Amino acid sequence: MGLDNKFYKKLFIFLAFFELFLICELVLDTKEVYSDGNNEVYVSHVDDKPADPEDLENAIATAPKGLDISDPTFLRGVFSNPGSTENVNSSKVIRRSNENSVDKTGILRVTHGLNQLGAIWSNIDNSNYLDISQDQSMSMWLYFGRPIDSSTAQKKLEVGDGMAFVLQNAKPDSSPLNPFGGINAISRFNGKPASGETLGVWAADFLNVVDKETIQNNPLSKVFPISGRAIPNSFAIEFDTFLNRLTAEKDIPYDENTGEGKGVSFDADINKYRDINGVQLYYQNIKGQHISMDYSDGKAHYIVDDYDPSATYLIDSNGNKKFFKMNHQNLQDELNLTNSKWHHITVKFAHSTDSSKPSMRNLSYAFDDKNIDGTFVDTKIRGNRDIDLNHFKLGDSKKLRWGFTGSTGKFSENNLIVFESIPSYVNADSTVSLIDTTKGNTIPGKDNNVNIGDDLDFVYDLNYKNGSREWSEILATMNLPEEVSFNGGTVTYDKKPDYREEISVSEFKDGKVKHLIQKNLSNDNKHAKIMLHTTVKQRTNKIKVAKQHAHFVSDNFIVDDDTPSFIITIPEMLLNVTSSKNINYKSMDTAPVNTQVTGTVGYSSGEDIDPTKVTVYYSINNGNPKSFNLSGGSSKLANFNFDVPKTELILGNNTVKVYAKDSSGKMASPSTINIFVGGGLRFGTVSKDVAFETVKGGYAGQLVSRKGKWQVEVEDGRTGKHGWMLKAKAEPLKKKIGDNKYTDEVFKGEIVYKNMLGEIKPLTVGTNIYTNIKDSISKQTIDVVNEWNSKLGMFLKVHDNNNSSGTYEGKITWSLIDGIGSNNT
Repeated sequence: MGLDNKFYKKLFIFLAFFELFLICELVLDTKEVYSDGNNEVYVSHVDDKPADPEDLENAIATAPKGLDISDPTFLRGVFSNPGSTENVNSSKVIRRSNENSVDKTGILRVTHGLNQLGAIWSNIDNSNYLDISQDQSMSMWLYFGRPIDSSTAQKKLEVGDGMAFVLQNAKPDSSPLNPFGGINAISRFNGKPASGETLGVWAADFLNVVDKETIQNNPLSKVFPISGRAIPNSFAIEFDTFLNRLTAEKDIPYDENTGEGKGVSFDADINKYRDINGVQLYYQNIKGQHISMDYSDGKAHYIVDDYDPSATYLIDSNGNKKFFKMNHQNLQDELNLTNSKWHHITVKFAHSTDSSKPSMRNLSYAFDDKNIDGTFVDTKIRGNRDIDLNHFKLGDSKKLRWGFTGSTGKFSENNLIVFESIPSYVNADSTVSLIDTTKGNTIPGKDNNVNIGDDLDFVYDLNYKNGSREWSEILATMNLPEEVSFNGGTVTYDKKPDYREEISVSEFKDGKVKHLIQKNLSNDNKHAKIMLHTTVKQRTNKIKVAKQHAHFVSDNFIVDDDTPSFIITIPEMLLNVTSSKNINYKSMDTAPVNTQVTGTVGYSSGEDIDPTKVTVYYSINNGNPKSFNLSGGSSKLANFNFDVPKTELILGNNTVKVYAKDSSGKMASPSTINIFVGGGLRFGTVSKDVAFETVKGGYAGQLVSRKGKWQVEVEDGRTGKHGWMLKAKAEPLKKKIGDNKYTDEVFKGEIVYKNMLGEIKPLTVGTNIYTNIKDSISKQTIDVVNEWNSKLGMFLKVHDNNNSSGTYEGKITWSLIDGIGSNNT
């Protein structure tokens, strides 16, 4: 039988002045254009062959899955030598796989040869930036190559200089010594890009000798203004792979022809600073590859043998040579970075403020916090620093540019990056928990024990916080322990809480469930909750089950998580429901008078059980418990059965909990039976009074938009695969002169429906405007209006501009049809 439910609305139209505004968006496709120029011999080109191709091949072959960064998510830095227009930036985006069209992982190659300087920056105009008004988290994989001299193919301790993660708001007028902003930002000396120990971000210490008269007549801060040669308005986390510790006068480079040197002392010991009593105030001895964080254009201190803890650069001298040491902040030393392995890092920006320090924000990182398989590591390589937003000179802007710089010198290094998240695109996270539905416990919690035979749900909550893009086409891979059996699962969303996406048992293979989530997460649909239903397998001994990994990946965001560990215990008494634990009835009419539940009770020790000493308890929908005693002779298992009356069921989901207890106090854990009763097909909430925007006369062909709250809900409580169709019919609009009083004057126009193809359908007869097919056991509620927008849905079409002023009212009749029928009647 088909349903033809009808719902009527009153419709009001007000005539007044109406204006239309058209907003156009202009998209520019920009490409870099290079011209030949005089290039200094020490700079190798971006497409030169790699100095260590074997290591680069290993890096690409072992690279983890990452984001597609080619659209363009990032912009290559643009910098050239004076007198040349050639971009000497060595960075380039390459593919993890050129053969697999499905794999869109982009690898940022910062350097790959000798004497290189690379930089790549977030494209702010393409919505890639760090939003200082939000908590932001970004994660990526870093690769630093291996120690090898490609000229001899012999392994040595020497490697390139390393990379730096940089936040910057460089402007063209930020520094007279380095007046380059945006993607042109790089460390410079005399206008030239400066590599080596600068890593492309720190200040260039390339001025080591100045005549004595100049030094005597000027403060050192005027002669050696080092901070102005760094990237202006910036902060960096450096990953330094080469120690620059030279301080002897003979070891500090100096070219008499150019008057230039080269920085070689940033990692030298800071151990000369003492007070007037000779007490050592500070000591810093860099021993190996390290991470530190500071303002790249931070303060320099110009008094030899004096220590300023707030300074980034500290001047020192030896004979006729002046040089600077770096005061490494938040130092993590003696690291093994150049080991031909990928290293994961998570960087977090906390936007919350201390009222006493309103401009301060916290920036933190966790390095080597994840294995290559995605499992988490409790790493000790961490750092955090409160940074002053005033340092970036952002003004009213909330957008901070971020990126990476890197450099090599006479030794090579394959510096590579694979991105897992870009916070302004998708800012999201996940949480994992376990629910023992048999006992009613949540893990982690006060009781992390489950019994054999318990029903255990693995729950993964994907949380979209904010972003400019949807988190789309999410492939969820969730490992399950071998101690449980998989019974299927569901995905639910907060935007459509009654919608359930089924995960079948066939999606479980090799110990893991793989499922492509059907709905995108966005600012309008922030949560997807995945529930995997399992049962704890039978066993004879207690065991602690290890954490299980979960991986959620798409082309624009990747996140990993681990389930909590739990303990499987062996209860003295076991209860097993032998009838179905999940029962579905299409409607209350199809449900039997009684639903029978059957099962067995026994001891885990295997000893015989006396049924006359066992009581079975059960409750329906958390009502008062009912009980009955078993009967019969002793045996390994005692049977039980009871009926659930139809009169105690409700529409939707019903839960029946059953457990057993013997006369000595031994008790079996509860087991749950789910009985779902479908609720049929019907209208939910439908707005009674709706309206269109006011118009003044109008013009022929004008489409007038809806106004106010429209709502047309359809509730489908049926089980199985069913379809329905919604039709609408609109009557002519009559001019209103009072309560329930109308003239014979009819509005020269009509209510129409504009579909997804742009077709305008008259509603003079019942016209199909929406169809739906439901394939879920749960109740589904759809508000048809939720999918309408400025180009889809109901509109008022004006036929003539000679309508008189006033209020016009009409009626829309909605018809709900059980099944999918004709689309045009």
